[in-house]
Amino acid sequence: MLKILCFKSGNNLYGIETRYVKEINRHPEITVIPLAPPMVAGMMNLRGQVVNLLDFEALLGCPTERLKKHCIVLKKEPGEADVMALLVEQAADVIDVDEAVCEPPTPSLVNEYDTKIKFIAKLEQELLIIIEKEKLF
Repeated sequence: MLKILCFKSGNNLYGIETRYVKEINRHPEITVIPLAPPMVAGMMNLRGQVVNLLDFEALLGCPTERLKKHCIVLKKEPGEADVMALLVEQAADVIDVDEAVCEPPTPSLVNEYDTKIKFIAKLEQELLIIIEKEKLF
């Protein structure tokens, strides 16, 4: 059983395993960094720690102009240089996902996008795209 934090971005439902999540921030104060790559939304001060904010949609190559109200602060793993956070439209619930309803990405997604996807989970109402944290950056 996987514990997944679900979030909306674009028209899709995404998820990331909770073991990678430090916290969720609603309405973060973003400092925009001039000349940063498009995937870098800016930085924020999280209780004295500088956190890089990455636009989740831009990371996947499908940016939208939708308002992104939440950021998901990821746990810093050994060997990672910076604390990262994903800027998303809306963080939702934490759910349990049975690995029996999960499938790897289809072979037709053989591009950079498929390396970021760990599983596609078939939920009752929609598909949940579970992201592979280690391959996001």
